[in-house]
Amino acid sequence: VYLSKFIRKIRASRPLGIGAIAGLLLFAIFGNAICFYFLEGAQNSEIDFEDSLWYSVISITTIGYGDFYPETTAARITSFLFVILLGLTTFSLFFGMLIDWFTEIALRGDRGMSTVHAKNHTLIVHFPSEARVRQLIRELQTDGSEIVVIADRIESLPFQEKNVSFVRGSTVSEETYRRASIETAKKAVVLSTSYEETNSDAVVASAASVIDHLKPSIHLVAECLDDQHRMLFNSVNADAIVSVMRITGNLLVQESQDPGVSQVFDIITSNLEGDVIYSCQVDSDSPSAYSEIAKQLLDRDINLLAVTRGKETHTAFSRIQPQKGDHVVYLAPQRQQ
Repeated sequence: VYLSKFIRKIRASRPLGIGAIAGLLLFAIFGNAICFYFLEGAQNSEIDFEDSLWYSVISITTIGYGDFYPETTAARITSFLFVILLGLTTFSLFFGMLIDWFTEIALRGDRGMSTVHAKNHTLIVHFPSEARVRQLIRELQTDGSEIVVIADRIESLPFQEKNVSFVRGSTVSEETYRRASIETAKKAVVLSTSYEETNSDAVVASAASVIDHLKPSIHLVAECLDDQHRMLFNSVNADAIVSVMRITGNLLVQESQDPGVSQVFDIITSNLEGDVIYSCQVDSDSPSAYSEIAKQLLDRDINLLAVTRGKETHTAFSRIQPQKGDHVVYLAPQRQQ
């Protein structure tokens, strides 16, 4: 009981680090083994150093098989000093501190304070709501990629998903993105901080700017609530700025005029069911019109939806020909090569 209280006091104060405790534990093990070997070995020639080391380890770990034990007075005294006084104390301290260390690492990971080691992963920045983030994770994980959620307004993720990690910190801080392994990230999606905050777009633009600065090659998509705030993103080299409210408003109007549109939109914008909208980049010029290509694709159940060329979007294909750098947007059961 007294030894247990003494150990708890030492663990609470922690005057020594885990390295020093490990050194004292090894000193107790080998010190006892050497003394046992010379003191008992002089009386029993069958005892070698391996036996002495075995006796020392088994005794200090409190197992004590009884296959070896000290019979001489000197060996009993050294065993009392090395095993009971030094060995048991350092053994309890070492494994107690080791458990505390692993527990602290786990807690730091849950609270987003540790560094995430991931590759080719997607960053989800901000946590507007659990339902929003979980829906986004389900859609993004259809390819099995890792996801790192970055937020500063939650202490831990309120859910556990496979291949999903959490980093807590300022979304405009370079150190936060370093802990999220932005150097090896493939994509980044910057969500609004909240759908009720008027300054959300400014925060999103700032976070996107930091990401663009740290890794210009990352595929960056940012969410914009108010289309009037798009000017905030002019200095950000984002691949896409999605105006959520405008898209939602357009869809509501379209559905009120042409019932069934929203149902189709739900299917083609989801990665989880039905055909999916994909895009690919044109790698060379071609004399054929896009209309001819669209007919050939249709025979393979691939629907050409649009062609984007810079900031222009074309949905009529008879008057334009493929140019290198165009992005072809199509609807298909799976991604095409």
